[in-house]
Order: sequence, then structure tokens, then C-alpha cells
Amino acid sequence: MVTITAVESAMCERLREGLGGMVADVVSWDVMTDDIGVILGCLPGAFVTFTGITSSQPHDTRRTRFKVAARFAVYVADYNLRDNESVRHGGINLDEPGCYRLVRAVRRLLSGQDLGLDIGNLRPATVKMVTNKVFSEQAVAMYECLFDTLWYEDTLENRHWPVAPDSESDPDYDFVRWEGRLEDAAPAHDVTTGTITTPSGASVTATVTTEKKI
Repeated sequence: MVTITAVESAMCERLREGLGGMVADVVSWDVMTDDIGVILGCLPGAFVTFTGITSSQPHDTRRTRFKVAARFAVYVADYNLRDNESVRHGGINLDEPGCYRLVRAVRRLLSGQDLGLDIGNLRPATVKMVTNKVFSEQAVAMYECLFDTLWYEDTLENRHWPVAPDSESDPDYDFVRWEGRLEDAAPAHDVTTGTITTPSGASVTATVTTEKKI
């Protein structure tokens, strides 16, 4: 089962490894909160966040599985006190990569990747400059790089509740951790009995017992 946190964390890890010294840090952060202090402490940097689910379409006739389209954003930012062109094109020093180089590197590293998760390969979408007066006053330039992906989500049966999973790593364990309503698992199917009738009218009844794993 795919979680938003897993996708966001995997994007951060790939960028952290791939960008290397091109950035001071790669963090999971919603830069649209305008927390300039956090941003200035990570420049040049990349900031990854989930922006939303863009659609959910039924994937089977029973409507128990949905194909979910989701969008993530990577904001790249750099600063340069010399001039506006340097903050975009890069400067003469290694710690001045420039936003255009960062945009290209982020798209190069993420486009077409599934990040080792059960998701559709990341598809690059639009890139646009983030205009913000606070950023401008700090000689900071920032660009938003969007990526689309998809995964599948299974619904609960109608009028049923989650069943407590065996592993704490299962996302449904949240219902255990926060004491949500749960229901017992369906009893194991141990025995199957069937009757076969031949054309002559003779009947044979057979019973099959499910072998229990040790």
C-alpha cells in the first residue's frame, strides 16, 4: 500500500544523493508557508512537498479499486548578492549553481523514476518561477518543478471497518495506534466440500482441507 509520506521521502532521498554538493540540503517542506528563515538556512536547496490528489478513477466494475493521480512539487532556490542573473544562471563558485541548473538537475534525476515504490513512473509537468516579495528582498530566486504519478487504492467493503494488521509498518496500523474502530478478520477458510454428479446419476462428494502453513 502506497503512502504519500513514502513517495515524498523517496523523492527527497534520491535528490539528496543525486544533487550532492550542488545543494546545502534537500528537505520535505511546504515553501508556500513563506517561512523565509527555514529557506534561507538551506540555500542553495531543494524543497519537496505533496500538492494534492488530482483525480481518482474507478479501476474495476465493482468500484472497489481506484486509480489515484497525485502531484508532487520540488521547489529549487538559490541566492546571489551580486546580481539577478547570477541567481538564475549560477555564479563562479561551486556554491552558486543557479536556479536554472537546479531545475535541470531535478528533472533529470526524477523524471521516469518509480523510486522503488509501487507507483507510476514520475512524469515531469510544468516549471514556473515562484514570485514572492519576501524572496526578492532577500535576493532569493525560486522555481517550482511539478511531477505527476499514480497508484492504486483499494476500498473497504461497504459498511465494514479496517482489520488490525499484523505489522506496525502497515498504514492501517494507524487505526490501531489511535484507537479507531476495527473489526475482526474473517475466519480462515479451512474446508471446502463439493458434490459431483455423473451423467448416470451417481454422486461423489469430496472434501478438501486447506493445508495450514507452519
